[in-house]
Amino acid sequence: MPHSIHTGETFKKLTKAEQLGKDLENSIWVDCEFSHCALDGLQIYGAIFTRCHFEKVSLYWCSAFQATFIDCKFLRCDLRGDFIEARFIRCGFDQCETGDNNLGGKTEWTNAVTVECVTSTPLPIIQREDE
Repeated sequence: MPHSIHTGETFKKLTKAEQLGKDLENSIWVDCEFSHCALDGLQIYGAIFTRCHFEKVSLYWCSAFQATFIDCKFLRCDLRGDFIEARFIRCGFDQCETGDNNLGGKTEWTNAVTVECVTSTPLPIIQREDE
């Protein structure tokens, strides 16, 4: 059950994740715009984003475990976070950062799924092997 539903909101130049609210887990975001935001370390477990636009947004070291993104656009974003088991459906990625983190570690989106996405950015999706 979602904790909060946000529709048609615009967020510009946010510098702290707390400005979006204390509890973003299991929240729903529809037709929202995020521009020039530094949301490093944001926890968005199980959140759903539909038709949202992210431009120059830093989600560095965010935790997006089982988050879902549907028809979203990511333009020049820092996506070096944990998108473990995240789902990206009909999303677009253009000029995003997905490489090594600042400590030299690899960004890996374990068991993340993309469906019908368009990307100019290599996505760091890896499949976990059965143990």
